[in-house]
Amino acid sequence: MSMTILDQIKKMILPRVSAKEKSLYQRLNIVFGFFFLIPTFGLLYFLITYDLLNDQYVPLFFGAFLICSLAGFVTLRVLFEKISKLSNHLTRSLEKDFTSNGIRKGTDEVANISKSIDLFEKRLQTTFSQLERKVSDISILKELSDLCYVTFDPEELLYITLERGLKITHADIGSVLILKNLPEKHFVIKARIGQEDKLNIGDTVDFHTSVAKYAVINKAPFVVEDIEKDSRLGRINKAQYASKSFVCLPIKTIRDIIGVMTISRKKTADIFTLEDVEALIPLVSNAAFTYENLRLLKDLEKADQKEKHLSWLISTTNSSMKDIELYQSLLKDTIRMIPFCGTVLLLKDPDMPDQVQVIDFYSKKNNLLKRGERFSYKGSLLESMFIQVDTTVVGDLSAMTMDTPLEQALLLSHGGNAAVIHPLVNSGNMTGCFIFIHENKTDALNYQNQTHLVTHIFALAMEKSSLFKSAQQRASELSTIKQIGSVLASSTFDIEQVLFYTMDMIRVAMQVEAGSLLLIEDNVLKLKTAFNVDMEKLSDFSIQLGQSIAGQVAAKGDSIIDNHVQDSRLFFSAIAKASGFVTRSVLCVPMISQGRVIGVIEVLNKTSGHFGAEDQQLLQSIASSVSIAIENSRLYKETLSIADQERAIRQIFQKFVPKAIVDKIVHGDVQSQSLMEEFKTVTLLNVDLRNFSRMAATIGPQKTVSALNSFFSTMGEIVFAHQGIVDKYLGDGFLALFGAPLSTISDADNAVTAAIEMKQALTGLNADLKEKMDLSVHIGISIHTGEVVVGNIGFDKKMDYTVIGDAVNSVFNIQDLTRHLPDSILISEKTIKSLRHPVKVNEIKIPDENTKVEGLKVFELLSQTRPEHDHSP
Repeated sequence: MSMTILDQIKKMILPRVSAKEKSLYQRLNIVFGFFFLIPTFGLLYFLITYDLLNDQYVPLFFGAFLICSLAGFVTLRVLFEKISKLSNHLTRSLEKDFTSNGIRKGTDEVANISKSIDLFEKRLQTTFSQLERKVSDISILKELSDLCYVTFDPEELLYITLERGLKITHADIGSVLILKNLPEKHFVIKARIGQEDKLNIGDTVDFHTSVAKYAVINKAPFVVEDIEKDSRLGRINKAQYASKSFVCLPIKTIRDIIGVMTISRKKTADIFTLEDVEALIPLVSNAAFTYENLRLLKDLEKADQKEKHLSWLISTTNSSMKDIELYQSLLKDTIRMIPFCGTVLLLKDPDMPDQVQVIDFYSKKNNLLKRGERFSYKGSLLESMFIQVDTTVVGDLSAMTMDTPLEQALLLSHGGNAAVIHPLVNSGNMTGCFIFIHENKTDALNYQNQTHLVTHIFALAMEKSSLFKSAQQRASELSTIKQIGSVLASSTFDIEQVLFYTMDMIRVAMQVEAGSLLLIEDNVLKLKTAFNVDMEKLSDFSIQLGQSIAGQVAAKGDSIIDNHVQDSRLFFSAIAKASGFVTRSVLCVPMISQGRVIGVIEVLNKTSGHFGAEDQQLLQSIASSVSIAIENSRLYKETLSIADQERAIRQIFQKFVPKAIVDKIVHGDVQSQSLMEEFKTVTLLNVDLRNFSRMAATIGPQKTVSALNSFFSTMGEIVFAHQGIVDKYLGDGFLALFGAPLSTISDADNAVTAAIEMKQALTGLNADLKEKMDLSVHIGISIHTGEVVVGNIGFDKKMDYTVIGDAVNSVFNIQDLTRHLPDSILISEKTIKSLRHPVKVNEIKIPDENTKVEGLKVFELLSQTRPEHDHSP
């Protein structure tokens, strides 16, 4: 029973453990046996042997002893349990290192704890070593970062970055390659360590054959463990490398990859790891960021400098300088802006095809080039450029065959080996080119944009000079033309004087050795005036149209410029021999008036240079002015003749017809023929003296003529005053027309008004005749409106402006009815219907025997009501 109680106590106090976990608890039982069971059994033995159990305090003591022993055992059990848990936790944490570190789960926990502590110690040492390396790397990065704030030299930055990279990776060979795209893709060595005998700063490495290209293409670090076994490379390791392993890291900026850092080892054959790459990445990234900033800063400085130089060029272009002074000043500014070996500014010669002229140049070497020198560009590089009108870049002058004098003088005499040739374009036309000679192709391409911009500025400067020169030329031409116009305007229309003034002005303005003016007479050119030419020797010469330059201009009406006239098929040697004048160049322009050539002006041998378009324009302007002056002189003479004719016509006709008709006859209106010869409606008025024959026999012929003239004068003025004309005199009367040659809406009213005024004027006329001749007259007036043919009727020696038709007969027939009504006015019904204003009439009875007016109603006019304000014609 005592064993059962002990087992139950053991089960309560000692938990079950697995076989693998009994080691620590077995030791605990042994300890319990030594410190509890043996002393307890010994104490019981003494208590029983010496009979101490009967003492009242001994059971209490023994009970207290058992309780304290049990408490100590429980305490040890809790402690051992914690130790066991700690051992198990450490064991699980280090399961990966069991085999390599001798720790086995389920064995001696204390030993495992001891080994775990040793393992942790080793790990701490390793971690500490790594931390020390990280601290070193961070220190290097911090040192590099600090350096970035104090250095402004990109190459120094790259060298220090390489040096720190070698230190981090424990390597001793490395280089930094910067990627360039011009003239073709390649690397440029900017820093190198450990390869001073193999590589030099500034050396180039072909991109396509370099191992470093993989870092650029993949945009990621490139690690080679063994170059001889790598399938991408597969080449034998170079002798200067101890290690077959190396690292290539791209130097990346925000925008692109600007280069590569390569690292290898010369002294050890250790293989690079990813840890090495990871250590290098922040170093290279920091260097790339700083390098890019420095490069951008440098680019900004270059841009500022470029902007400053451009402002100089623009300021110079906008200055008051012109021509060669302006070009030389611009060239000085360009030399400060762009480094080159030499430059040449060329212009095409407009007067000499296929040739260019040296306007200005600069060269670092002494050469024999001269300003103003001319070269033929046929067969040279410039020929194709002038055809394509595009920039030409020559990367290697020494590799090209250049045999022409232009290429020898302009491209090979400056010491450079590359050239950029930009076309000069003004107003859409290629006028020349600008050649820049550089040391090598790289410089030529690097500065191509700047040289192109400079060329454009030179083109603007040349256009400005050209415009200024043209403005001056125009001002001079306008002044000359104004002088000629003033002289011609003040001339007396004497053609001889006009031509003399013209040639004198040409001599002053054109700067030529000789000149002549020829006019077309009878389809040949005849010399009219000249200067510096013997007129007597040439006075008998006449030039057929189409013969010689002057004859060709007169025949075609187009100007001709020939600066090598001796070689021209149109050169007329006969005139040259006769005059003895040596002709080198000719400018000949036509004189055109009213669309036809009336002559030519020819000038010879310009004193400075060749004849050009400006000379042609000036001489043509002068020729136009002279043509106008000649035409004015001719028109002046014709006007004088016409004025004489007009005066004669007016003197004749104004006695018989109104001024309006005379003006139409005189001025020859194109419509006057149709107005004067047509079928139209008119109002006819016939006035007749009663008993004229008896009166003439009584007073005699002289008084009769005088009386008739007084009568016709009075009555004719009344007709004219009311827009009528006297058509014909009929001995003792006349026929007047209203509505011919010009019709109005008031023709009938004007006739009626004139008739009433005639009747009223008769009283005054009779009073005058009574006083002078003791005579009085009576009249009869008939008015009729109808259609007649009106015009000039007769033949070339005798022609009258008159009317014919039935209406004429009718007005005479109505006149017969006035014999029974002295001083009366009779009008027909047709006239009354044509009136605009009312009249007071009385119809008369026509005798039956008078068949001439059959079908007409005739009325006696008593009065007319016409408003005073009516001024209708």
